[in-house]
This record gives sequence, structure tokens and C-alpha cells, in this order.
Amino acid sequence: MDRVTTSKPEYDVIVIGGGPSGISASWELRERKLLVLEKTHRMGGRLYSMTRGDYWLNLGGHLFPGVGSHMRNILHSIGLDIIPIPGNKFAIHWGGKVYAPKVVSALPFTLPMSLRERISMAKIGLRTMKAVKGWQEVMKPVYGVSNEKRRDRVARYMSNISFGEFLGRTPKRVYDLFQSASRRAAAEMEEQHAGVGVSLFGAVWAGKSDSMALNLNGGSGRLGEVMMEMLGDRVQYHATVTSVEKGDGMVTVRYEVDGVKCTATASQVIVAVPAPQAAAIVRDLPEALLKTLNNVQYGPFPTMGIITDETEPMPYDDIYAITTPDASFDMFFNHANPLRTGKGPRKPGGSLMVYSGGAPAREMLKLTDEQIRDAYLTDLYKMFPQLKGHVKETIVQRWVPGNTYRPPNFDFDPMLKYCERDDVDIHFAGDYFAEIGNMEIATGTGHEAAKRARARLKAIEREEAKTR
Repeated sequence: MDRVTTSKPEYDVIVIGGGPSGISASWELRERKLLVLEKTHRMGGRLYSMTRGDYWLNLGGHLFPGVGSHMRNILHSIGLDIIPIPGNKFAIHWGGKVYAPKVVSALPFTLPMSLRERISMAKIGLRTMKAVKGWQEVMKPVYGVSNEKRRDRVARYMSNISFGEFLGRTPKRVYDLFQSASRRAAAEMEEQHAGVGVSLFGAVWAGKSDSMALNLNGGSGRLGEVMMEMLGDRVQYHATVTSVEKGDGMVTVRYEVDGVKCTATASQVIVAVPAPQAAAIVRDLPEALLKTLNNVQYGPFPTMGIITDETEPMPYDDIYAITTPDASFDMFFNHANPLRTGKGPRKPGGSLMVYSGGAPAREMLKLTDEQIRDAYLTDLYKMFPQLKGHVKETIVQRWVPGNTYRPPNFDFDPMLKYCERDDVDIHFAGDYFAEIGNMEIATGTGHEAAKRARARLKAIEREEAKTR
């Protein structure tokens, strides 16, 4: 133990970032003297929604994990409820029509295709389903193996080639379909490793199981809203961190709030921001770790939330998600679907969301919000002409840096080795710890960083007690 100092830091822990990672770490350490520094006006990160009467306007992440997950445990502890998604999650808009088979294996026989396209689609489907089974095997917990090591094992699955290489040569329309679906990772098939694409299809093909078919009642933004209430003045908003530096037996964090420079000290700091931002603010990192953080890939993407005011049933009422290879957006979501329980009359109106990923998203982000809105609505009306005259509100949200994904042959070992050390006071958390970012990865790594910080705090306190 090399940590003995005569001065006391102001805080036990400072958490930088109020997204799912920061929320998880803060909640785990809430009994400690805690400061959370959040750059924006709110907590929740890409879990962002706004209440609109009976519905909510969703602008970011929305699929929540099932029982036993870190996220589910937090939601339960703060009194938030999840609701099942009854609708079809792998519908496809193809040739001007929406196809929503009951099982994904029926798609090659449902979609109108040429014989060559149908054969290609069937071959790729079988190959992908086989790979998904392998992914499901490596996903299984193993007795005595930590979550960190299991996560790393999953991230290495099929990581030596791109998803595009895994699929091979395909007819253009089949290629466009898989490319559009793969942009859930906010990247092109050629940019993400094969395990990323396989995990995306594995999650969707989970069907109506409890593991993936869940929304947060009231909207995904409710997590951040409730945490803001519960953490109260322990959160400093509009705080831009400029440096994190260890020295003199404590960690010093410098940040600015509305142009005013501030300094705070803590025994432990948890950095729960995107990897390149972490690399930019943390001083004196090992060179290999700094390189790893700077090489983490993110795909920026725009979303648009839509509130409608129709009074009659719509053709998408029993559908939750539609892949749209022919549109300016890659996915369409019906966020009112979980509320269509079949009990009582259909409530008027609804809530929809569309988004772009990969190369089209990067081009779309060069446009103004109004231009993005117009492009999205033009294609939405082509899909569902019934919507014309019933769009009540739209909000365009730009997610930069956006979602994280692993390219082929990415080396994350320096971070894993750093996290195994028991002599560090600066800890890292974020969705970039896995092959593709999602809220459960973010929440889990926040929990693990908090455990490491707690263990370090207790070790320091024991050492200090010996010197009294």
C-alpha cells in the first residue's frame, strides 16, 4: 500500500458522467461522500425520453434487459417498472410493403425475391443462425468466471473478420437488407467485426423472451429523471471535466461550470464517459491503455421521435420494429406497441421513432434538423400513407459520439489488465467494454468499477487506521 497522506480529500468518490455507467456506479456508492459531474442538464445519457400524455417520445435506447441484470436490479430498487413488448421485432419493409412473419426463419419464403436472392438469403440465414448459437454458448455464465472475463470472451467471438466478410458476396437487395439491419451498431458491416453483427441478430432473434422484449414504463428517460431526484445536490450539471490527475495521496479533478473553473479532490474517481473523452482528460495513463482508449470506435447517429394523433387503428399497431433498407432511415420503432394490450379500446395517437446508422447517418448529420425531419417524414409517408396529417410533433436528436462497436482484431487487453490491478484510484466504466454498446454493458461496468473503488477505499481506510 503506497497511499498515505496527511490531508483528506473532499470526497470519497467522484463519478464523471451521468449515463447508465455513471448512474450504476453512483447508485452502488450512494452511502459514500459522493460527487457526480455531468456535462449536460440531465442524467441518463442515451436513455432519453419525454412524456407526452398517454405516451412518451423516445429519442435513444429503449430495449431493456431481463431479470437478473444489473439494469433490472437498479430499476427495481428505485421503483420503476418494465413492460413487455408484444409486437413483432423483425418485420421488414421490402419493395414498398411491410412483411411481418411470426418466425424469422420464414423470411426467405415470405419476401418476394428472385430465385438467386432467395437462395442467398436462405444460405446467409442458416450461416447466421449457426453463428448465433455459438454466440449464445459463449454468452452463458461459467462457474468461477467473472462477468468481466465472460464479457471479454464474448467480445472475442468471431472478432478476426468483419461481418461483411462473414456474409460473403450477396445479391444487392439481400446485401442492403443485412447492411440496414447491421446499422443497429451505428456502423457498416465492413467496419464491425463478425461477432458484433451476430450479436445483433442473436438479440433480435430472441423473439418474445423476457431477455429482450422489454420497455421501461413511462419511457427510458425515467431512469435518469428518478436518479436526478434521488441523488439531489450530489450531482453537478453543466460540468465539463478538463483533467483528472493522481497526486499527493488523492485524485484531483478540474472542471468548468458555465465558464467558472472548479477543482475537487477524491480518494477514488470513476470515469464513465466515452473512451476518447476519458483518454483526453485522465493524465499519466500507461501508453498502451491510452492507445486502447483512443482506438475505441463510435458511430454517430441521428434519431427522430414522433408523436401522432390518429384516432383509428394503424397497420403497424402489432409491430414494434421494422428494418427499412429502402428508406433514409434504417429502423422504424412503434413505441406505443407495448401499450396496445388489447384490453379496452385503442387509445388515440401514438409514438414512433426512426434512426439512421453507419455511413448514411454520417451523411444525414451534415443536414439541418429540418432537413433530417423532412427526409425522414417523406419516407415514412411512403411506408404508411395513413400517417399523413397525423404527425403532431417531431424532435430530431443527434447522438455524437453515438454507439460503440468493435472493429476486427481490436485489442482491449490493456484495459482488462488495468482493471485487474488493485493499486489504482482512477477507474473506468462504459459500454465500450463489450463488442457492442448497450445499457446493460454500461450498467454492469459501472457496478464493477464501483466495486473496485469500494475495495480500494476500504484498503486505504484500513491502512490509515493502522497509523492512528
